[in-house]
Amino acid sequence: MTDDWRVDDLALCISRHERYPLEVRPGAVFTVRVVMADMPDLVGGQAGTGLKFRDVPDLGPQAAYCARRFRKITPQAPDSFDAEVIDMLAGVTDLRR
Repeated sequence: MTDDWRVDDLALCISRHERYPLEVRPGAVFTVRVVMADMPDLVGGQAGTGLKFRDVPDLGPQAAYCARRFRKITPQAPDSFDAEVIDMLAGVTDLRR
């Protein structure tokens, strides 16, 4: 099971393991590049989802960051102002105003 993680998801770090590089710290946001299902726990705990990120040191071919230490950032749908700005930037303007 991959807990619904997908490549290109944004992951917010909520806790840091002592073996993680210093840049992987609470509050940091990363882009998922690999999702590993049923990654074994090194200390004999429960297997779970592992994540590898872009622009972050790799922990090795059989290792990844524990998904339980991250929360997926789900973008919200644009509100009416956002939609208007997106349309303007895309060149779809309402000239009837």
